[in-house]
Amino acid sequence: AEQQTAGRGRAANKWLSDPGQSILCSVLLTDCPLNPELLSLTAAVAVAETIGRRAKVKWPNDVFLNGRKIAGIFLESKTYNYGTAYIIGIGINCHQTKDSFPPQLKSIATSIDIETQTTCNRISLAKRLLVCLDHRTETAQTDSPAIIELWRKRSIQLGHRVTLLFNGRQFTGNCIGIDPQKGLILQLDSGGVRMFAAAHTTI
Repeated sequence: AEQQTAGRGRAANKWLSDPGQSILCSVLLTDCPLNPELLSLTAAVAVAETIGRRAKVKWPNDVFLNGRKIAGIFLESKTYNYGTAYIIGIGINCHQTKDSFPPQLKSIATSIDIETQTTCNRISLAKRLLVCLDHRTETAQTDSPAIIELWRKRSIQLGHRVTLLFNGRQFTGNCIGIDPQKGLILQLDSGGVRMFAAAHTTI
């Protein structure tokens, strides 16, 4: 889409986008054998690869460049009698300038044009996104450990302290890994190791 009038993300967050400034798309996957956690990781890796080698992933659904958010991913699913269909909503900031963002986002959001000091080609970017998604979803079906390793290499949280809300309760600990079915793995400050599923977690 060239513009969204009601763009949204996780936890009722809004996705702001002026006309012609972003990649705004939804990718429908039918008959997909991947579980939601692995598919979310796969999509994050694919979007990061689309943006470039310096792009990093923040679990569960953000992509960062030079420490600022440049893209978001929103995964939804619906079960039918023939199986489960997934919709991967993706927003990538392309042509925004620093003045494009509201005051509360100027210090934490960025775009490809800002970071590269060029004008990116959105058509080429969209093509690369579809190729990366296609390639990485195939990889996930045949070699899920490879997706986990790609995610680990791009993670901004692995090895760092993380505070999150899970079902309304706050947890803090050191991020020690990711499980392709159960989510983020924390070594908790309170002791023990726990996994947190993306569907019920906010960071």
